[in-house]
Amino acid sequence: MMHHAIEKHKEFFFIGFELRTDNQKCSLEMPIHKDRFFNENILAKIPNKINGTILAVYTDYEGDYTQPYSWILGVQVSSLDEVPAGLVGKVIPESHYAVFTTKGEFPQGLVAAWQAIWQSDLSRSYTTDFELYSSDFDPQRNPEVKVYIAIKRDK
Repeated sequence: MMHHAIEKHKEFFFIGFELRTDNQKCSLEMPIHKDRFFNENILAKIPNKINGTILAVYTDYEGDYTQPYSWILGVQVSSLDEVPAGLVGKVIPESHYAVFTTKGEFPQGLVAAWQAIWQSDLSRSYTTDFELYSSDFDPQRNPEVKVYIAIKRDK
């Protein structure tokens, strides 16, 4: 099992570009979706951005990780008052997260992190998980990604 930290995050607002997919189709669909996100400069269309950190949010799970879910590329925002056409606004609930930091090349390190997560005994809540790409992320020079997995915590 990869080493991970536990962090608590407060609720936040998020706007992004949504893809409904599952783990059978995602390797074909996600690269096309990501290319559209960057080629159409969707980031520039998102109002009320807090910073330049891109999140890839996994949410609206129909069950566990074998079931369909939404994969949404976007950013944290200060408000959901304006959600541009073609994009979705989400309230990401307060949660505890198991946080994994990828190692090595991209995307191999990210794939390895997800494989470790799927094989782990984490008590996942399947509310919202996300990958955090810092504003200085670079697939070649700075390939580190943080993967946040929502977990159930005993009260």
